[in-house]
Amino acid sequence: MFIIANDADGYGIDRCLASGEKCGEGVANAYCKTQAFAQASTYHKLDRTDITGGSPGVASDGCIDNNCNVVAIVCTR
Repeated sequence: MFIIANDADGYGIDRCLASGEKCGEGVANAYCKTQAFAQASTYHKLDRTDITGGSPGVASDGCIDNNCNVVAIVCTR
């Protein structure tokens, strides 16, 4: 699983990743290929409960309370 910043570049392509919409599939697959994987199996915006060891109320990991501005991409070989 790769965790990347959501909308970090301002282009908004990763908004499709965050919502899990079909438009994010190509981006997720391309990201996996750059990391030497075959394709993405899932992609979605994370909640704090998805991050093991996350500290409540701390923004340093991309989260404030339970709202995170990061996206997870799970790649397969």
